[in-house]
Amino acid sequence: MAKEKSVDEITADAIHEGGYLVNLYFDLHGGSEEAVKNIMVGFIGKLTKEPGVVYAVGEIDKPEKKEDLFSTWAQVKLLAQDFHTLTRISIQYSPIGIEILRPSEVNLTLGQAQSMLLDVSQASQNFTRVIMERTLSALDRQEYAKKMEQRIELGKKLMEKSHEKK
Repeated sequence: MAKEKSVDEITADAIHEGGYLVNLYFDLHGGSEEAVKNIMVGFIGKLTKEPGVVYAVGEIDKPEKKEDLFSTWAQVKLLAQDFHTLTRISIQYSPIGIEILRPSEVNLTLGQAQSMLLDVSQASQNFTRVIMERTLSALDRQEYAKKMEQRIELGKKLMEKSHEKK
């Protein structure tokens, strides 16, 4: 029977294969101490199930009450299989702090860097679209939709031109 790997061995192997060990810091605010704790526990559990996350272990600070609001923060030690996963987690979950523990340098191929930058761009576009759709009049939304269609067409042309150069 094969010996199970320790957390240190799993971590070392993942980092050797391009992984990143980080501390992520998250804050949470709510109406009751119990609700804040339970939501944060569920939140950390959700992180553990994200694609590309090898493991995530969190420590939640005791919620503090200030006026009518309870606030807490959590430190989550997370092992991501690659920098792209770490970027996606950062975009999706918006930590208030990120500390890369290992490795000591970030090495990316051009393809990896381009893919991550496109993910950041897409997140920004999605955010802008939601804000625009909620704040624009019906006529302005139609105009915005036309601009987005034109943007898609320009993107297709750019991709075709890029592939022709190769």
